[in-house]
Amino acid sequence: MHKVVRDIGLFVVAPLAILGGLTAWMFAATAQPCSNAITQQVASPDGRFNAVVFVRSCTTAPGFSSNISILVKDGILADGPGNLFASDGHPEQLGFSLQWQSTGKDSLQLNVTSKIRGTVFHSDPVWSANPKITATYQLGNTRTNSGG
Repeated sequence: MHKVVRDIGLFVVAPLAILGGLTAWMFAATAQPCSNAITQQVASPDGRFNAVVFVRSCTTAPGFSSNISILVKDGILADGPGNLFASDGHPEQLGFSLQWQSTGKDSLQLNVTSKIRGTVFHSDPVWSANPKITATYQLGNTRTNSGG
C-alpha cells in the first residue's frame, strides 16, 4: 500500500506540481509590468504629428503616472513612459489641456497646461526627435519654458 501511495506521489503529484510551477513562471515572465492607455490626442496644425496624453500604470509601483508623447502621424505609442513629459497622478485628475501653435517655418510649439501639478518626473523643453518642436508647461500655478 505504501508503494502505491509513493508511486502516485512520484508519478502524478510531482509532475503536476512541476507543470503548475512552470506555467506560473511562464505567465509571470510574459506579463507586462506596465500598461499605457491613451486619454487624449491632439494633431499638430500641419497634421504631421500627434501629441498624445496617456496614463501609465505599472504592477511594480502603486498608482498612475501621466505621460505625454509626440508621435509622427499614424505612429504607434511605445510601451514606455512619455517621450516629452511624465508626472505622477492620473491625467483626468490633473486636467491636462494641449494646444499646438506654429512658431515659424517648420517650427511648432506644444503648450501643455494642467489644473493641478503632480510631481514631475521629466519635462523636456524640446522634443528629442525634432529640435524644431518645443514645449511649454503651465502646471497648476507654475509656468515654465524650460521643462518644469
